[in-house]
Amino acid sequence: MTDLKALQNAMMKRGMYLMIDIVLNHTSHRHEWAEKAKAGQKKFQDYFYMYDNRDQPDQFEQTMPEIFPEAAPGSFTYNEETGKWVMTVFHRYQWDLNYTNPLVLLEMMDNIFFYANLGVDILRIDAPAFIWKQLGTTCQNLPEAHTLLRLIRQCVEVSAPGMAILGEAIVAPSAIMKYFGTDQYTARECDFAYNATHMALQWDALATGDIRVMMAAQHEILQKPYGSSWITYTRCHDDIGLGYDDYMIQQAGFTPYDHRKYIKDYYSGAIPSSPAKGALFSVNPKTQDARISGSLASLCGLESAQEAGDHKAIEVSLQRILLMQAHSFFLGGVPVIFYGDEAAYTNDYSYLDDSGKSYDNRWMHRPVINWAKNELRREKGTPEQRIFEGTKRLLALRKKLEMVGDYKNLEWLWTYNNHIAAYLRSWQESRLFCIFNFSSNTQLVSWQWVKHHGPVPSQLKDHWSGAILTIGSDEEQMILEPYSFFLFEPV
Repeated sequence: MTDLKALQNAMMKRGMYLMIDIVLNHTSHRHEWAEKAKAGQKKFQDYFYMYDNRDQPDQFEQTMPEIFPEAAPGSFTYNEETGKWVMTVFHRYQWDLNYTNPLVLLEMMDNIFFYANLGVDILRIDAPAFIWKQLGTTCQNLPEAHTLLRLIRQCVEVSAPGMAILGEAIVAPSAIMKYFGTDQYTARECDFAYNATHMALQWDALATGDIRVMMAAQHEILQKPYGSSWITYTRCHDDIGLGYDDYMIQQAGFTPYDHRKYIKDYYSGAIPSSPAKGALFSVNPKTQDARISGSLASLCGLESAQEAGDHKAIEVSLQRILLMQAHSFFLGGVPVIFYGDEAAYTNDYSYLDDSGKSYDNRWMHRPVINWAKNELRREKGTPEQRIFEGTKRLLALRKKLEMVGDYKNLEWLWTYNNHIAAYLRSWQESRLFCIFNFSSNTQLVSWQWVKHHGPVPSQLKDHWSGAILTIGSDEEQMILEPYSFFLFEPV
């Protein structure tokens, strides 16, 4: 606690907020409550889902999907100390808490207020989609889970109105919107949620060079209510799940199974021409569903380019990294930079030598910090320096341009080119036109894309390059080099 308070004081001096993670869904099997349950205390056994035989566990598992089918199949674990089956949705050492018992909620509110009293600014609630279980359902995204979150939000609003709540709900696009609140609770549930759908859609666009699937999902994502906001990112500690809906893929003209297979093959090395170096995580042998592991730089091709000593490929990979970050940063919400991405870290395979990590390939994108590598950010021309400086510049622009704030002011623009994504951020009299080429080829775009959204400017200034472009006639076209982007403001 002394260390935490010292950190908090140092952060406050730098104008930084402190966010802390809280896990509502489960505890460790070594937690005080679990140890008392194992010792036979009925009160604490009732804090968990514990059964004398497999009757109810078998009924639950008929409809509950497996979260980690490779590492932790099933949703229950037999506990020898008690002779009971314990619900363990994620891993056998993580015991799910039973919120049908009111004491569990009261205990958790005590924990939440403990952090509030410390002055924590943002409380990140881990896996809120799972906190209510009910036979005959998937035990995810149930209405009662939202009721609990609304109650928590109301308690926090009354007692610690300065603390915001982030819900880590990595679920389907239509389901994630509900975590902001619905009906009379609109924008009254979680203050923030992860824009995991758009994160995955960016990787889809990068692999295919085609933005149509990304565009087919936007009508869902744009339903986020005013007064709430996204956490936007290209990478985080977790895998990349292809969590967008099949109908979005079909609407783009692709076959869902084949399209998802291509994306998985592209990033896991199954396609020889792909520059990406990643791996499949949590492959389900029954359905072939899987997620993707790998660092931002490695999935963008830097690792393979450096191994080949291919300087041209290195240039392309660096451009792809900056394209992905720029697209995420200016989309709206609060951007997250996962550590290592700011210095072009490639996959770290040292996890394979650690028995506590080797079973989980997500550790390849959770690198051990290399301080010598970090110093390369000061050496002009290195990938570390170019990505570090590029990331700083993008963030400086984001802070400078007021229209990038989340005022529910995002409008997607049609470019008449399936390789080019564009959106408009507008606020009061200010406008920012952002355009991105997800293709490996040079693309031409008619100037019409910028002419149907307010007064037509004669010139545009690109904040990224500093260039000023004169808008041509409808028959003229602007040129976008491979993986290039522009952040245009009317002059």
